[in-house]
Amino acid sequence: MTKESILQALSNVQEPDLGKDLVTLNMVKDIVIDGDAVSFTIVLTTPACPMKDLMSRASENAIKLLVNKNAKVTV
Repeated sequence: MTKESILQALSNVQEPDLGKDLVTLNMVKDIVIDGDAVSFTIVLTTPACPMKDLMSRASENAIKLLVNKNAKVTV
């Protein structure tokens, strides 16, 4: 897993309110990769964003499908 492959996978995750992907919107920060473990922060448009769980799950699924099916993802 590389930072580039993680960003590539996350470019498939849409921010529901803005209709663009998380990478284009520059919402992905602090990517840390350690073996099969990857962690990162999604900077939300508002702290109480009702879609944060959806975006978190979609991000995890994108990484497992497109980068590493055994990834341990922490958002």
